[in-house]
Amino acid sequence: GDPHTQMNTYRSYVTMLADPGAKDEIKLKAAQELSENFEVILSSPQYPQFLDHSLKIFLKILQEGEPHFIAEYNIQQVRKLILEMIHRLPISETLRPYVKSILILMLKLMEIENEENVLVCLKIFMELHKQYRPPYSTEVDIHKFLQWVKGIYSDLPNHLPKIFEPKPTIRVKDLSEVNIEQLLQETYTTTPIHTEKKLLDGSVVTYNLIPRSVLSLKVIQELPIIVVLMYQLYKQNVHQEVSNFIPLIMETITLQPAANHRQSASFNKEVFVDFMGAQIKTLAFLAYIIRIYQDTIANHASLMVKGIIGLLTLCPPEVAHLRKELVIATRHILATDLRLKFVPYMERLFDEDVLLGDGWTVHETLRPLAYSTLADLVHHVRQHLPLTDLAIAAHLFSKNVHDESLPTSIQTMSCKLLLNLVDCIRQRSESEGAAASGAQPQGRQLLMRILEVFVLKFKTISKLQLPALMAKCKMTPVATNGNGTTPSTPTILAPVTSSEIKLEEEKPTPDLLDSLSKPEEKSKIGFPSSQLNNLNVGDYRTLVKTLVCGVKTITWGCASCKTAPTTEGQPATTITGQKQLSPRETLVFIRLVRWGLQSLDIYTLCAPRAPVMPP
Repeated sequence: GDPHTQMNTYRSYVTMLADPGAKDEIKLKAAQELSENFEVILSSPQYPQFLDHSLKIFLKILQEGEPHFIAEYNIQQVRKLILEMIHRLPISETLRPYVKSILILMLKLMEIENEENVLVCLKIFMELHKQYRPPYSTEVDIHKFLQWVKGIYSDLPNHLPKIFEPKPTIRVKDLSEVNIEQLLQETYTTTPIHTEKKLLDGSVVTYNLIPRSVLSLKVIQELPIIVVLMYQLYKQNVHQEVSNFIPLIMETITLQPAANHRQSASFNKEVFVDFMGAQIKTLAFLAYIIRIYQDTIANHASLMVKGIIGLLTLCPPEVAHLRKELVIATRHILATDLRLKFVPYMERLFDEDVLLGDGWTVHETLRPLAYSTLADLVHHVRQHLPLTDLAIAAHLFSKNVHDESLPTSIQTMSCKLLLNLVDCIRQRSESEGAAASGAQPQGRQLLMRILEVFVLKFKTISKLQLPALMAKCKMTPVATNGNGTTPSTPTILAPVTSSEIKLEEEKPTPDLLDSLSKPEEKSKIGFPSSQLNNLNVGDYRTLVKTLVCGVKTITWGCASCKTAPTTEGQPATTITGQKQLSPRETLVFIRLVRWGLQSLDIYTLCAPRAPVMPP
């Protein structure tokens, strides 16, 4: 029909929504019609007049109507549709005169409405502040909003036991029997109410009870980002109030469901994911303000560390996105001096079950981020770590050097981290007198193990990646034999001495590193053919360069690492720097020359030229 008539029809629908005599069913139909044709309305030349007419009515309905907590009620659906239409209004100068009255109403509704509607209110509140950046005013009471948020956080610990208490399914004859007010006092997530009424197809009529905003875990997830926005817009006015949040944040991130609830068969995993989502978003808020309030946060640092490790430990494997957010927030926190507070807990962080959990998706996607975060931390706190922690770090990152499922850049980073540990291992070995106690690995032994890791990396590069890269450079397809390993290009090698073969098979003396590593079957060296395509000469040049320079660092560390000479198994009291190599160590150096020199062939390949940097 005629656009003019059409717009009049839509205006009449809006008027109908405010008609006290119209049935809720009719109102819902009108709201649905408006919502479905909203794009048409927005693009009409009469939109400004429509906006003026409809917004007054929309705000009046929301202001004067009561909130409802049953999702299926027609009037609840009308209220939600109205809020969604307000959210869909385009940001323009036409809307500007109405912004303040919308914001004032949103603040009021946040406190009294149900979760579904408040999630829309929060979006509107956020969007309008972001787009219009209204100047600070007492009418849009930000302080009241922050107090409200604070109240929600303050009450959370009191609700904790009830949130995770196993709840029986609600079954009633008819909805009228339900005391909704009473149920709402302990409802934290949308809860079904089953009645005895049946539909024509025989299925039972079920209603959904929506929680109040103040108890909703989904609402809590959205609050931190809005507080951040309020801080950005009104720093001067809210600085102190945001500071008062810090103790509450610390308490929030340390909350955990009771062990008996967690182990119960009826433990609600979805509620737990929502709860943890709220905690992680709160931690992200802390990460955002950490530099601004570093001193205040430092006073609560031990709680913060406990909270982070608790979250890492309990984060369910199915929700990879939450763990990613958690690792990113932790990374921001570790970029400050507060990282020293993590030193007593390093062993927990080195535990991959804590750092990464056991989810497949996490294992596939998150390891580079997690390991680089951990490497940064270890690098900065290495001077403070005891030899046992240094040994665990050496073990973990040695494993990463050889993990072909990690990007080459992460393998190179792991090599660099190991090199950063060399001097600390040497110093710790001397200061802790590991040689005298005999209980811990001697520093020199640990350094030789790191050297062996480097030598083995040279070997895999020369036997696996180098032939593949050579073939790739010649653009000839690489033949792989049955077990997915690449045949190495024939190179003239020195005849293998019997002692060297023995070294390959010989079990090194047991030390701390051995007790840490789980016994594994000796597997054949090889990597999936799919990774052949991703090989990159530049990456491997960087890696080989790191290895070559690194060998010098490790050798220097070994030479200057003091050890105690033993006589007949008794540790001696004198500690000397031992410049001579034992036969076993000599063999490692022989293999270093053999495989290291072959790896240097990487420099005969065509690499993409890097731009020349001015000296």
